[in-house]
Amino acid sequence: MGNWPSRFYDTAYRDSRPVEGVSYYMIRENPNNSAISPNWPQSSQVHVDSFMGRLRAKTGLTTLDLPTEAQWEYACRAGTTTALNSGKNLTNEGSCPNMSEVGRYEYNHPGGWSGSPDVSTDGGTAKVGTYLPNVWGLYDMHGNVWEWCLDWYEDYHAPTTDPVGAASGSLRVERGGSWYYGAGYCRSACRLSLHPSGRYGNRGFRLSRTLP
Repeated sequence: MGNWPSRFYDTAYRDSRPVEGVSYYMIRENPNNSAISPNWPQSSQVHVDSFMGRLRAKTGLTTLDLPTEAQWEYACRAGTTTALNSGKNLTNEGSCPNMSEVGRYEYNHPGGWSGSPDVSTDGGTAKVGTYLPNVWGLYDMHGNVWEWCLDWYEDYHAPTTDPVGAASGSLRVERGGSWYYGAGYCRSACRLSLHPSGRYGNRGFRLSRTLP
């Protein structure tokens, strides 16, 4: 994209960290941090100059996108029904040894909370793959950075197969917790929301692809 948007910028570490400090708009809509119309779920189109637009053009993979909230949780859980995808539950909403096994959050050491933008991967965001993956081989579904999902945020309604979220709204869904939050926010079921223009050093994203 020609620039480094993340809070954590140290060149000795940044290539191994998740990119953060990017808004929903920057990822898939207008890189000038505004919406396109129509947008999800009316359309899966992305702005040609957004990250997703350039990635689709570069790879030829036109179904690359953010996951829906339902897809994100399905991938995170990997068949588990516990608070964590390791098959374990939380012992505490703040500091929890079970959470320390699967991801970077506020209380694990070394690591955990650090606001310094030039910190090594011992603080702030962790090197991707530092902690245990789930049984499908996916890393950092708990902690490290909150991950944008496609959906507009709304309350859950009746059970639906592969839902795509509300038709409209003002906030987009985020899942997963982060290095800045306690264990309770990193549960598989925890959900947060943010305006799609929001940019923070504990917000990032994960790619998904719909197969033919």
